[in-house]
Amino acid sequence: MRKVLKSAGLIALIYTLLGASWILFSDLAVERFVSDHDLQRQVQTYKGWAYVLVNATLLFLLISRALSYFDKATQRDPLTKLYRHYQFTGYLKEMLSRQLPAGRQVILLYLDIDKFKSINEKLGYQGADIFLQSFSDRLRSHYQADTLMARLGADQFALAKPLGGSGDDYEAEGHYLQQLFAEGAAEAGLDIGCSIGVALAPEDGRNARELLSAAFIALKNGKQEQPGTIQLYNRNMSRDENERQAMLTDLREAIAGRRLSLVYQPQFDSFSQELTGCEVLLRWHCPKRSFVSPAEFIPLAEANNLMSAISAFVVEQASLELQQSGLLGQQVQRVSVNVSAMEFSNPALMENLLTRLRANESLYPYLQLEITETAALSDLGGSVKLLAELRRQGLKFSIDDFGTGYSSLMMLKELPIDEIKIDRAFIHDMLDQPKAIAIIETLASVARKLGISVVAEGVETEEQLQRLKDCGCHEVQGYLLARPMKIAEFVTFLQRGSPSGTGRRRSDATADKVL
Repeated sequence: MRKVLKSAGLIALIYTLLGASWILFSDLAVERFVSDHDLQRQVQTYKGWAYVLVNATLLFLLISRALSYFDKATQRDPLTKLYRHYQFTGYLKEMLSRQLPAGRQVILLYLDIDKFKSINEKLGYQGADIFLQSFSDRLRSHYQADTLMARLGADQFALAKPLGGSGDDYEAEGHYLQQLFAEGAAEAGLDIGCSIGVALAPEDGRNARELLSAAFIALKNGKQEQPGTIQLYNRNMSRDENERQAMLTDLREAIAGRRLSLVYQPQFDSFSQELTGCEVLLRWHCPKRSFVSPAEFIPLAEANNLMSAISAFVVEQASLELQQSGLLGQQVQRVSVNVSAMEFSNPALMENLLTRLRANESLYPYLQLEITETAALSDLGGSVKLLAELRRQGLKFSIDDFGTGYSSLMMLKELPIDEIKIDRAFIHDMLDQPKAIAIIETLASVARKLGISVVAEGVETEEQLQRLKDCGCHEVQGYLLARPMKIAEFVTFLQRGSPSGTGRRRSDATADKVL
């Protein structure tokens, strides 16, 4: 801004000096060379018109130059010098109008950088800018002049080009683009990839808006299935996307209206069957949809930045219900709350959650946070530091779905945790697969020697319970002993004093894994 003001001031100064010089010296010249007074008046008039014309010409040139510069500046992303969204859409429209009547296809590749925040974390903001500039230069040097390229967002790029072969070539085009990105990432020392959504004209859209929308929908579908994929659009995706958007609207309304609810699943000592704690689980009964599984709406919430609001509701509501029921600190000495992988990997979201937890002083001493093994392993070094710091602040931690990762035993050695929850898949298979029993027995033994508690979840039969006792697993959770229940039912359940016969078998227990 200061540079702009300085330039404007310089132009104004030059204009003032030139104008003053014109007035002064032209008047002196007229008086010296024209003696006739009538002629002097005519010359003064012509001089004035000349002054106006010269100024108008100068202003026209200055404004034209400024507008040309402004137009070029707004067409291109200042960092990468690629087209912006508006200009890309306009040029794509022109490309379609030329290629489609001639019977040629156009391919649109919509690229999204996976783990984009890790670039800033590793390279810093300036280093991240250099990486993006380098990637853009790589695109320009490897694609022909007939390829349109744009930066559509901080971590999103798009390419459009006439497709020489058949639509089956889309994977080759996608792999080529991924390879260019991977080469640049490797040179920068980054272990990241990219996801690509692909749309073809005229099959997926005959105008720029339709084609961009189709490629973006394909990108979203691919990333939800598995980041790093190349996903071709199909029309079923639009129907799925419309349903997702409708569900998202309903979910936002449910959060705002506090129409979500909590249930509590007790955890027991496997030998005495005394209560050792409970896990807080989230439920959504939508008037339009009946019961919506957490497996459906939690990924939707994560993808649309709703997890902070949901976590806030869980913490506040659990604290309120457990206090009002008189259970907290009395019969319930440990309350497990799930932390989403997105929250755990995002420092800002995690700090927001911790702020809310600290504000609930009554719940805080009994709180245990559950994180999935996958989330902890995504950055083991960072997880060790974060968990160590939070344990110093009085929080306890449990690793959920333990045993599914590629380095579970390494995690036991490295992570400062209080508990592991053996993944329900091992419990389900233990009666038919001796290896599953051997794994459970080994995990229980190693954890016990390290001072880490072990909880087996998904216990549904008496035989499973007995085998877990034989393996040395001291805590259990599952439908055999107690199903998840609302707070009033939980109070009644504890008043009865025994879990025997209160549960029921449930094959779809995965629906209970929420945050």
